[in-house]
Amino acid sequence: MNTTLKTLPFLFVFSMVSLYGSMTCTRLSANTQNTTENKIVVTRPGDKGATEQTVALANVPPQPTATKAPVETATAGVAAKGKKSVVAFLKKLREYQLSWAQFPIKRPEFLKAIYLTNATAVNTKSLRHFIAQSRKHGINSMVIDAQGKAISAEQMSLLKTNGIYPIARVVVFDLGLKQKYPDQAHLEKVLKSVERAAKSGYREIQLDYIRYADRRDLQLLPLKFKYDQIGSILARARKLTDSLGVELGADVFGRITINRNDHIGQKLELFGDHVHNLYPMVYPSHYYGDPEKIANPYGTVKEGVENSKERIPKTRIIPYIQGFGMKIKQSGLDLPQYVLKQFFAVDDAQGDGYVVWNARNDYSATWKALQEYEKRAPERKKNIKVAKAPAPKGRQDAAQSGDQIRDVVSPKN
Repeated sequence: MNTTLKTLPFLFVFSMVSLYGSMTCTRLSANTQNTTENKIVVTRPGDKGATEQTVALANVPPQPTATKAPVETATAGVAAKGKKSVVAFLKKLREYQLSWAQFPIKRPEFLKAIYLTNATAVNTKSLRHFIAQSRKHGINSMVIDAQGKAISAEQMSLLKTNGIYPIARVVVFDLGLKQKYPDQAHLEKVLKSVERAAKSGYREIQLDYIRYADRRDLQLLPLKFKYDQIGSILARARKLTDSLGVELGADVFGRITINRNDHIGQKLELFGDHVHNLYPMVYPSHYYGDPEKIANPYGTVKEGVENSKERIPKTRIIPYIQGFGMKIKQSGLDLPQYVLKQFFAVDDAQGDGYVVWNARNDYSATWKALQEYEKRAPERKKNIKVAKAPAPKGRQDAAQSGDQIRDVVSPKN
C-alpha cells in the first residue's frame, strides 16, 4: 500500500511530461511542413551571400523576410555581457591609474635621484628597469625630461606606486638666451610645458638653462638688466607652479656657487628669492682651467654645497653630481669611487640630497657606488658622532670625520 502511494506522484509527473512532449513534437512537425515560409536566413557581413538556416521555434510566429538584424542567441548575449564586464573593468582601472597619477606623493626629506631622458621615461620597459634598480639601491626620486612625448598616466602611476618622487625637467633656453630680450612666444610655450607637466602628476618643476648664453658678445649687457630678465621669468614660473600646487626648482652652473656676479645672469641670491629647491651643477669636470677641482671630487662638491647653503639658507640645496667619466683620470679614481666621494661630500656638507647626471642614463657605476656607500654607512655614522664630540684642547683640527680628512688631503685614497 505504501509503495503504491509513493509511486503515484512519479507516474503523474511522467505522464504530464510525455503529454507535453508529444504536443510539442506535433507542433514542430506541423510548422516544419512549410519550410519555405518559416525559414530564418541570417547573413553575416563579409560572407558574400553565404546563409545559415535555422528551424523556427514552437509558438514563435514566422520572421518577416525583410529582417535586417540577426537573431541574438543566448550565447551571444552572454558574450556581450562578458565584453561589457571587461570594458567596465578596464575603465575602472584607467580611472584608478589617472587618480593615482595625480596622487600628491610626499617629498623625501633627503632626495636621492637619477636623471632620465624623455625617451627612456616614456618607454615602459626601460622605466620599469630603472624603477627596479632604484628600489634596490635606495633611489627615491627621478628627474625626467618633460618636453617631448608626455608621460602616460600608467607610467606616472608606476613611479608613484613604487615610491619614486617625480620631478619634471623643463629647458627654458637651449644653451642659454642668445639675445637681449627673451621671446615672449617662446616663454609662453615653456610655461605651457610647465603646466602640462604639473597636470600629468609631476610634483616639482625644475627649470634648466635659465640664463644668458656664455658668450663674449652678451657680456656687454649690464648685469642688473640680466638679473631683471631672469628674475621676471622665475617670478612668472613661481606664480604658475603655486597655482598648480607643485614646487619650483632651478639649475645653475657650479661656478655660481663661488661667484658673486656672473655674466650669464645667474646668482644664488636671485634664485633663492623664487625657488624652493636649487640644483647647482657642481660636476668637478666642468671647472675648466682648475685642475685641483677636477682632481678632487669630494672637495669640489662639498665647497659648492656649503657655499650655497650659507648664502641662501632658506632654499634646499640639491647638487647635480657627476655620474660620467669625463676627466676622472686626473683624480686617480675609477668612476664608482669618483661618484662615491661626491656622495660623502653631500653628506658632510649637509646638503638636501643629490641628482646623479648621466646623459646616456648609464648608471652602472652609480649602482656600484651606492652599494659601497651602504657598506661604509655604519662606519661613517660612527665617525661623525666622534667628530661632533668636544675635541681635546689643541686638537680642534682633528674634530672631523676620518673620511673628511682623507678626502680633502688625499683624493686618490
